[in-house]
Amino acid sequence: MSPRKENLSLDSAYFVAFEMTHHALKRALKEASSLSITQYRMLVKLASSDDPIGQSSLASMLELRPNVVTQCINALEEQRFARRGGFEADGRAKSVEATKEGIAHVATVNESIVAQLYTLFPTQDAAWRAILETSIAAGAFIDPPISERETSCYPASRALASLERFRSAIEAGLREACGASYSECRVMQLLGEQGRPLRIGDIAAQLRLSPVNVARAVDRLVARSWARRMGSPRDRKAVFVDATDCGRAQQAVIARTVDTLGRDLLWKHLRRTQRDAIRAVTRTVIEGLRESEQAEKHIEPDELIALP
Repeated sequence: MSPRKENLSLDSAYFVAFEMTHHALKRALKEASSLSITQYRMLVKLASSDDPIGQSSLASMLELRPNVVTQCINALEEQRFARRGGFEADGRAKSVEATKEGIAHVATVNESIVAQLYTLFPTQDAAWRAILETSIAAGAFIDPPISERETSCYPASRALASLERFRSAIEAGLREACGASYSECRVMQLLGEQGRPLRIGDIAAQLRLSPVNVARAVDRLVARSWARRMGSPRDRKAVFVDATDCGRAQQAVIARTVDTLGRDLLWKHLRRTQRDAIRAVTRTVIEGLRESEQAEKHIEPDELIALP
């Protein structure tokens, strides 16, 4: 079955799992290395390559501006993780390769990243471990490997690089499609899935965002006329959020944008088993947690009244 014929929608549960994994990976990098995520992405690419890579090729692979590539290489050279050289055919063309110290550093950081993932997800059961390991391997293929050797090198680190690239693309794609921020779109996506008003606190809990960040996103959505605040006579302290007609039209734009980016940047790079593993992690870890937390919190929409 082709990716386009499967149900590959990226719902709010997926983005919760995505953000949890992304934060865990970045936290592991910070604990194990002084490199920025962009510098580390470059070092992973260099350490996974059989041959030196041209600076222009690095810019294309990592979707970075030439000046950013130069800055990253300078930083890697300062720490002796990489070195520049010239192509034999053209001494002016600069290539870059990882040093032994750089390769060893990637191996160390990769172990830290794996440890963080095993801490984040329950892996006491063999089936859980298998799902996690398959999803890590799948994540590594979001950014297509440049060599046969790279397909087996540092999958957790490559997953970090892939998720960073994917998140940046989602954020930019949503901003271009509807003008809203990533957080605003996540709130609208959840409201669309639930089909009813939700408390700000419940939105924060379900999306794993702070109530302050959700409240700020709601302020912007109300200003855009995409959402409205509502209250309940039974619970005067609670503030609910509901999508307006204008907001529901934007929910459709958000859904189309997310699914298109998902197909182009994520699913098409993965085999069916890898796609299944990513969905399994989302379903079992996130949706089960969400259901247990929200089972006792429910109010009918007709019990709500509009707030001024």
